[in-house]
Amino acid sequence: MQLVFLLFLIAIVGTMWGRMRFLKVYGEESTNLISSRLTGAELAEAILRKRGIESVSVAKGYGLLPDFYDPDRRRLTLAPQHFGGSGFSALALAALQAGKAIQQQESHKPLLWRNSAVRASVYLTPPLFFIGLFTLLVGMSKTLLPIVILSWSLVTFWNFLTVPTEVDAGLRVKRELEEMRVFRNLDERIGVERVIGAASTASIDGFSIVASWLARRFLPWMREKTD
Repeated sequence: MQLVFLLFLIAIVGTMWGRMRFLKVYGEESTNLISSRLTGAELAEAILRKRGIESVSVAKGYGLLPDFYDPDRRRLTLAPQHFGGSGFSALALAALQAGKAIQQQESHKPLLWRNSAVRASVYLTPPLFFIGLFTLLVGMSKTLLPIVILSWSLVTFWNFLTVPTEVDAGLRVKRELEEMRVFRNLDERIGVERVIGAASTASIDGFSIVASWLARRFLPWMREKTD
């Protein structure tokens, strides 16, 4: 059990560090606009065309994972503000998802492992947390709580362990962007690549993803901000 706690602690600390770094860089670059006014959707489509990937669709995403590449459906979704946005952050997240389509084209199997880890983190973390809280409230901490902690630890560590797949997608798409000559100056290139780097090292935090989705769904002012 001590090993489980250690793995859980490593994964949690890594997730928090990656998430905080990503949010900081994202905020710094989100208001910087590319001079060509290229949108995230247009960039993703351009990358796919360059690689000859014709079977992947690009659409707006509204669910729990708005910025996501689904290799099973061959569908790339972007949050509304990234789909139609021309900020460095919007372009970076669009490019990163396109990088995953390139991974699938090149039969990079860890992409499937990463997708399973992301889905597990988003859909299992909140229920496991509330089940653990419930076991404490009803006095079953000695029987069920260790199982909940073990399950949560495995999900969290699996998510953390598959982050290198995101880094690989970022490196692949950076090479494509360099060949495409998307950027008109060095500031644009550095800004977008900064966000790609930060996003690719950020683990998925199930709690923040679910909380963000609930806010977008039920708070009118939040919906207006993201549409």
